[in-house]
Amino acid sequence: MFFTIADAMKVAVPFVELANRDALPAARPLRVIDLGAGCGAMSLGLIEAVTRLGSPIGLSITAIDRDAAALGIAAAAVRQLATVRGLDVTFTPRTDDATGAKLASVDLVVIGTLLNELAAPARQALVERALAAIGDDGAVIIIEPALRETARALHELRDVILATGAGHVFAPCTRAGAPCPSLANPNDWCHEDRTIKLPPLTRELSRLTHLRDDGMKFSYLVLRRQPLSVVEGPGAWRIVSPSRSPKGKHEVTGCSDPGWVSLRLLRRHRTDANRDLERADRGDVVVISAPPGDDRVEVVADTAVVRHVPAKPRGS
Repeated sequence: MFFTIADAMKVAVPFVELANRDALPAARPLRVIDLGAGCGAMSLGLIEAVTRLGSPIGLSITAIDRDAAALGIAAAAVRQLATVRGLDVTFTPRTDDATGAKLASVDLVVIGTLLNELAAPARQALVERALAAIGDDGAVIIIEPALRETARALHELRDVILATGAGHVFAPCTRAGAPCPSLANPNDWCHEDRTIKLPPLTRELSRLTHLRDDGMKFSYLVLRRQPLSVVEGPGAWRIVSPSRSPKGKHEVTGCSDPGWVSLRLLRRHRTDANRDLERADRGDVVVISAPPGDDRVEVVADTAVVRHVPAKPRGS
C-alpha cells in the first residue's frame, strides 16, 4: 500500500528520458520484462509514464517474481490502471526466480529494487543477461534505493559493465567512461531527489510512519547495447547536487567527462545567456560553452548556458 505506490513513478524518469531522445524501440506493443516485479511498481509506473507522454504505446509486460501472491496483486492493479488510462496492456505473470529465469527477446527490461538483494557477481550476471535479451534499440532500466551503500554498488556495476563492453550508459550520466566520479570519495554517492505528490492514502501512511517526505529519492541506471547519451556534447553536465547560493554567487555540482566539478556563476556576471544555470534543478542537464578550469567551470557574462530537462515530456 505504500512502497508500490511511492516507487512506481521512479521508472517514469528514465522512460521519458528515453522517449525524449527517440530512443524507445519502435515495436508496438512495447515488449517489456519486469524482473523481480513484486506487486508491480515498475509496471504501474510504465503505464503512468506512457500516459504522461500522451502516446498510445501498447505494452506487453512479462512480470517475473518468485512470489506468486505478489504477482497476483500486480496483475489486478495493472489491469485496473490500464483500463482507467485507456491503454492496451497485456500483463503475463510468471512465477520464477528472477536471477535464473530465461529471458525472451524484448524491447525493455526493468529491474526495480532487486540488485541490492544480490551479491556483486549475481548482479553483474543478471544485468548481462538482461542486456542480451534486448535488441540494439532496446534498453535496460535499473532502479535502486538512494542509500549510500546501494547507490555506490550501482555505480560500481556501471563501471564493470563498461569495462566488459557488455553495454553503454544512456543515463543518468553524460560521462561516457569509467570510473564513476562519486566512487573517489567513500562518503559520496549519486542519487536523485525529485519532488512528488503522493495520493492521499499513501501520503497519510507516509505521515504516520515517517517513511518518506515529499522527495522521490532513488538511484538509477539506463543501459543500451549501442552508445547514446541522454544529452550529447562535451559541455553537457548533469547536475548532481542541490544549488548553493553563498553571498554573491550561485553554485551547483555537475558531472561530466572531467568528473564532479563545481559550476559557478557570480551574480555580477548574470546575463540572459547564462540565466539557465540558475533555473536548472538537480537532475537537469546544462550545456555550457565554457571549458572547465582546474577545479570548476566559471560561468561569466558571455558564457552560453542551455538547460535541458530530460525527464519532462515534450510539449508539457
